[in-house]
Amino acid sequence: MKIAYCIGSLAKPGGTERVLASKVNYMVDKLGFEIHILIIDQKGAPLCYEFSSKIHIHDMNTSSLQKGKIIPGVSYLKNVFKIRKLYHNKLKNIKPDIIVAVERGYHDFVIPYINPTIPKIREFHFSKGAVRLRANIMTPFTAKIRYKILYAILYKQFKKYDKLVLLTKGDQISEDYGSNTVVIENMLEFYPENFSSLTEKKVISIGSMNDDRKGFHKQILLWKHIKTIFPNWTLNIYGDGIKFKEYKKLIEKENLQDVVILHGRSNEIPKKLNESSIFIMTSEAEGLPMVLIEAMSAGLPCVSYDCPTGPSDIITNEKDGYLVDLNDEITFIKRLKTLMKNEDLRKSMGLQAREKAKNYLPENIMPKWQTLFEELKR
Repeated sequence: MKIAYCIGSLAKPGGTERVLASKVNYMVDKLGFEIHILIIDQKGAPLCYEFSSKIHIHDMNTSSLQKGKIIPGVSYLKNVFKIRKLYHNKLKNIKPDIIVAVERGYHDFVIPYINPTIPKIREFHFSKGAVRLRANIMTPFTAKIRYKILYAILYKQFKKYDKLVLLTKGDQISEDYGSNTVVIENMLEFYPENFSSLTEKKVISIGSMNDDRKGFHKQILLWKHIKTIFPNWTLNIYGDGIKFKEYKKLIEKENLQDVVILHGRSNEIPKKLNESSIFIMTSEAEGLPMVLIEAMSAGLPCVSYDCPTGPSDIITNEKDGYLVDLNDEITFIKRLKTLMKNEDLRKSMGLQAREKAKNYLPENIMPKWQTLFEELKR
């Protein structure tokens, strides 16, 4: 099987790039696929993740196509037609069985319009619910409008692919994407042999602080109620972004410095999970929160808001964790307290959470891709 993946850049580390690296390395090493990656423009930067030497990486260097004065809109449209020709010729030489586009950008206006005999797949690493939330919290108003218009256009482009791959059943069922969708989850990159003893009085949360979507301000405020009953427990938050200083000031304002700790970014997340006893997530919206699955693989019971989308696809309520209605702070605190005071319950739920995480191992996820590729090739 010969697959051509299309991505904007592999210069900066990110979730989509990491998932791509994991998948294509597995495909060439375990399945014997021939993989080609077409990059819009790498601009001479090194690859952000390690890729197998068997993988063929093509820097399409599309910035070289830009000639003369840049006119917003007009120049973009001219580039689209130039890139279509460039990609058509490259893919004609490669002769892939399947073409896969993995992120927004030029590709949505290029790939569906070229090489008509080759089946095409679009991966969507977000969800419509998460897009709506991000739009609602964006400022200024003009940025919000541009973002909404962009995604309205992209959703129409999605229907031009042979298959649209979504991350969760929840997103597929609750939203109108059309009839060409299939659900394939991202895979878990590691499954630790050693896992948490669940005896430490530590709760952990992880995520980006580039906006309030992860709800860290909610976690800080609810800890006021936790502190009065469990003064020896700490909330440890890992992540960084423009909101970091704001969260730090909120902690100081509420006099929680001794029990709520902002650790910033960490390269030792598996170790930090193993040192914790409960994972919490207060996101307003997600795609498929891999950090939740990683926490479960470490044997941590999780308490999460049932936001769109992801948590309800991952957690079985009251079995391997707790799902709480979005922004129901009273119930969230109640569930968290239940786990904090009952070590046996933590361990029982943690073992089941660890078992659930196995569903996302490569040997369970990659056959879904193989089946889809074979179906489209036929």
